[in-house]
Amino acid sequence: MSIRSFPSLASLSKAAAKDIAALAKEAIASSGRFTIALSGGNTPRSLYETLARDYQSTIDWSHVLFFLGDERYVRYDDPASNYCMARETLFNHIPVTFENVYPVNTALPNPEKAATDYSTELRLTIGGGLPSFDLILLGLGNDGHTASLFPGTDFESEKGKLVVVTSSPIPPTVRISLTLDVINAARNVFFLVAGSDKASILREVLEDRENAHPKCPAAMVHPAGDLVWFVDEAAMGND
Repeated sequence: MSIRSFPSLASLSKAAAKDIAALAKEAIASSGRFTIALSGGNTPRSLYETLARDYQSTIDWSHVLFFLGDERYVRYDDPASNYCMARETLFNHIPVTFENVYPVNTALPNPEKAATDYSTELRLTIGGGLPSFDLILLGLGNDGHTASLFPGTDFESEKGKLVVVTSSPIPPTVRISLTLDVINAARNVFFLVAGSDKASILREVLEDRENAHPKCPAAMVHPAGDLVWFVDEAAMGND
């Protein structure tokens, strides 16, 4: 694990974008594709805009497969939709083939069907009993949650599952999320953390990682590959 600190969200986003471009180039050269699960929320917006602006022609987007680490059970055009945000900030501005974009199908009759459908999509597209993403992007909630895995979740009951339905304490309440098993099978995980409001929970999560039984879901992220925290100075408590 490494923690990298940056003066601002903009500089954090530039550094993360540069590393994503390098990982994409390496993965495409070795396997013919780059699989990435995007994060929702506010912090990744800057990263997606940076990728769209600075790497529109330097990343081979036709060989990038996009998934979502989590989604709200809302329509695709709902402002709360993580897919909607990614489409507006990234997909609409790069030469991506939409056959390579895999949103959670929130048009299905219930969230359980959407989770099952997404699990099937992961197995068919990425392959393996436990799919291994080249990169998963994560954020950090003020309660220590990441993706849509919230404190108090019975993670033992999720063993063997790829995608689960969860409940958020703030609306939209119904969420669909990759499990810790999938996150921890990734070759690379990037946490993106920005803002002074995250300073306290960031310290708590980093301390909680040392516990035998962490309470914060974000502290339970121990991927098979590399884990990098991209943090701005405000979140580090240096503002």
